[in-house]
Amino acid sequence: MEDDFAAIPVSNATLLCIGGISNAETIRAREDGMELDGFGYYLFLADEANPTHPIEIIAKLISDDAAHRILNLLRSSAFAAA
Repeated sequence: MEDDFAAIPVSNATLLCIGGISNAETIRAREDGMELDGFGYYLFLADEANPTHPIEIIAKLISDDAAHRILNLLRSSAFAAA
């Protein structure tokens, strides 16, 4: 699942995403008081209008199975909204 990623729009500029996060995003989250290891998959919000703006991490997905389920849900929601 390493290359899996999904994003669905929740507003004009905000995307709800599932995927891995970068080392820089991990460090920023730790500086904000979150205890993250940076491995695995995360549910997060991203600003499509300003991609350099930091993401907002909502949750870490605790298993590959959970990540696949949410990934499939996001993908099916994206197709239903299209």
